[in-house]
Amino acid sequence: MDGEIYMDWSKAKNILIIAFIITNLFLAYVLIDSKNIDNPIIDDEFITDVRNLLLEKDIKIDSTIPTEIPSLPLLTIEYETYKPVDLASKFLGQYTTENIEGKEYYRNGTETLIINNENEIIYTNDDNVKKIESLEKKDLIKIAEDFIKDKGFASNDYKLSDFRESNGTYYIEYNKVIQDTFFEKSYMKFNIDASGIKKFERYWVSSAELGDNNMTLMSAPRALLKLITMKDAYGKTITDISACYYLDLQKHMSIGDPKKMKSGNATLAWRIQFSDGTKIFLEDN
Repeated sequence: MDGEIYMDWSKAKNILIIAFIITNLFLAYVLIDSKNIDNPIIDDEFITDVRNLLLEKDIKIDSTIPTEIPSLPLLTIEYETYKPVDLASKFLGQYTTENIEGKEYYRNGTETLIINNENEIIYTNDDNVKKIESLEKKDLIKIAEDFIKDKGFASNDYKLSDFRESNGTYYIEYNKVIQDTFFEKSYMKFNIDASGIKKFERYWVSSAELGDNNMTLMSAPRALLKLITMKDAYGKTITDISACYYLDLQKHMSIGDPKKMKSGNATLAWRIQFSDGTKIFLEDN
């Protein structure tokens, strides 16, 4: 008899769990995909409900949830391209070249430079001699920004978007800013430790043309409900929520390496950044 009761309770628990999941997914579907709601009411109660629903998936929000409805001009962008030989001289001074599997490597001692598709810079330095005494945030940011200026890149078109430390390495990321709005994906990334800059990556927009018509994005609370169905967000903490221009490179996989794309039309998206440095972009679709 006890065994039957246990089995019945076990089945009941499974049914309740499945029903709970279906309820959450249904709620997310209704709130996200109800296109007939052009101006949803964003009040404190609704925002609290969103926070609680995300907590049930162990998604914490350590950030303000924006309540404005973003509306920004359409945007056509073009990525920056480089002449590898010119960059090699700028980054390395004297250098040697080595071709490995069709890819050109430029080297000077412990330093290596690779230019992918003429538009992505990857610089590495394997020197492990300690050079930096202070690893304070302000000092590391100065090292990164001095490096950017020294390489001849503009210093007024980017904004710090991430600063983290893991096992003695500091990860600093800057993103392109257009009309005071982040553009994704366009970035400069640094890995820095006590021996200096270990890695630098740059994938950058050179020009942006604003269109005549505006795009309007769904509200942030409604967009956040999409995370309920995204397992990549489970167990994470959101540290920043902001509207951004977004060009989804994965949509251009038909051309092989999507970073071969030199230009495109950006959409609007909510940029959800987590404490581990990862990001999810929530588009209005």
